Amino acid sequence: MGIFDMFLSEDRRIAKEQRTLTNRDKQTEDRENAARWLASQDAPKAYVALLTRFDMNLENQLKDKGEKEVVYGLAVGLGERVMRPLERHLRRCRQIATPLRLYVDLVGQDKAVEKVFEILEIEREKDDFKPDKKVDLLVWLVDHKHDRCIEVATPFLQDFDENVRYAAAEVMLAQSDDGARPILEKALANPDEESNRLKVRLSEVFKQRSWPLDDADAVAANLPTGMAVRSDRVVSA
Repeated sequence: MGIFDMFLSEDRRIAKEQRTLTNRDKQTEDRENAARWLASQDAPKAYVALLTRFDMNLENQLKDKGEKEVVYGLAVGLGERVMRPLERHLRRCRQIATPLRLYVDLVGQDKAVEKVFEILEIEREKDDFKPDKKVDLLVWLVDHKHDRCIEVATPFLQDFDENVRYAAAEVMLAQSDDGARPILEKALANPDEESNRLKVRLSEVFKQRSWPLDDADAVAANLPTGMAVRSDRVVSA
């Protein structure tokens, strides 16, 4: 601690340590000392500041990973005290993977899935044309089965970003039943869908799973090259 730090208010000291923690030009020792100080405080603001390290990347990936693991261990050690700051961070952060891993460790997979649903709704309501977080959340959901996954993913089939639409489709395809079939058929038949990658993926799934079509003509008019409709099934042309 610097000689003048004792004269700083709590908020100003937290802000100072956060700047150190997220400053790429500082030494690893300085950033880790800042992280330990923040974790040692009995203050939710300090924990929020601690978690911001997950949103900053170093060019040296090995060093970056090591520092983040230090922060991760400090956050895990806070237990219940870090939960509300973590939930706040999850709503605001840009990089979701490590905070979500922390959330799973603290409360379990089921509650983490519900939290992802909540954050996806927040992201869907934004109008900021920043799709990366939506993509990351949907990709995370692909590995999880839940009876609300299809419902939650459906609106993202209309997203402006191709990667979001593709990830939403993958979430729906990963579920254990065929409940997404009519929704994905509409996506496949959508004449405004510009993503050939998505149309190829969906048509291949309809072919492999031999899913029946409710509107074969609409689907046939929008299939990618190499696919066709015979009777009410998608087949290779």
